[in-house]
Amino acid sequence: MKKNLTVWNLFSVVILAAFALFIMYPIFLILYRSVIHGDTGALTLQNFAHFFAKKFYWGTMVNSLKVTVVSTILSAALGLPLAYLMRSVKIKGSSFLNILIVISYLSPPFIGAYAWIQMLGRQGVITQFLNDTFGLHYGGVYGFAGIVLVFTLQSFPLVYIYVSGALKNLDNSLNEAAESLGCSRMGRIWKIIVPLVMPTLLASSMLVFMRVFADFGTPMLIGEGYKTLPVLIYNQFMGEVSGDDGFAAAICCIVIGLTIVMFFVQRFLAGRNTYAMTALKPMAAESLSGLRNILAHLAVYMTVGLAILPQFVVVYTSFLATNGGQVFTGGFALQSYDATLFAKDNDVIWHTYFLGLCAIAAVLVLGVLIAYLSVRKRNTLNSILDVITMFPFIIPGSVL
Repeated sequence: MKKNLTVWNLFSVVILAAFALFIMYPIFLILYRSVIHGDTGALTLQNFAHFFAKKFYWGTMVNSLKVTVVSTILSAALGLPLAYLMRSVKIKGSSFLNILIVISYLSPPFIGAYAWIQMLGRQGVITQFLNDTFGLHYGGVYGFAGIVLVFTLQSFPLVYIYVSGALKNLDNSLNEAAESLGCSRMGRIWKIIVPLVMPTLLASSMLVFMRVFADFGTPMLIGEGYKTLPVLIYNQFMGEVSGDDGFAAAICCIVIGLTIVMFFVQRFLAGRNTYAMTALKPMAAESLSGLRNILAHLAVYMTVGLAILPQFVVVYTSFLATNGGQVFTGGFALQSYDATLFAKDNDVIWHTYFLGLCAIAAVLVLGVLIAYLSVRKRNTLNSILDVITMFPFIIPGSVL
């Protein structure tokens, strides 16, 4: 008893109790509510049957999977080549470009949705130009295409950051050995580099998948009639006319099941493609010349430019003069900042930063402590804690 009553085990018990109260118990309530009849209290699967009986509901699940899978694939297709180009080719202004990539990822996705509505909405600048110049009737970047566009440009920096770190630890002598054996550049990329960074690519893609699948703001702003599961859950819980908690809980259970399946699929694939190496000779960026150099710079600049474009649009729009509403009157002014910073009810700004700082502090303390307990103080209790810690990652925020 005395041996087990250590300060570290006390930390484990306290954290485990907090997780049980704030994570496991709410999830249990969702599971319980999903199989209990709201009026009689009897055990029933009516809520699940209702979901799969109507195309509107199960079609929403298909919509979410389509958006998430396509956005994840496109994010990987952009992030991997960009990381390779930035790591293997000397790109002018690469340090500044890295900063822009990080900034484009840190901003919330709905800011990207707002910016693209300003550009490609029904009254967007680019939309009006295309319709007036070419006589088109483009209806704006709404629905599936718009959601995928915003998610892809918002999420590929995450793949880039992870893969770039993996390439930094790659031993370039493998590339040189393959080159000496007659392997072409593309052959070296597909046969050596891609397999070696595949675990990192899968892990970052999983993070993208979870983030896109759980996002509520972007589909709400730009989806219009294209509904996704987070929006459906919100409407069922908070519907203005009527809400159905039991049905919403059943949808949450379906979402949890989908995310758990994807998590274990990613873990299985990553487990089959795991490598350990020491970069005795790290990959060094080389200078290109001629057309290859132009194409490499053009690809990097265009990709980063598209990623950071929403932030520039938001900043530019914030300085435009308005009539007090959403109509721009021409010219520039600081009235939007005046109306925001000096408004009587601007506590929202303080709330946003205060909650963010509190969350960061909690994440740092709990994250470091749980990591230390899981790795350095191995026992049954900490193994359970390690598993439960992954639940908030697996389960979308809208469900929690």
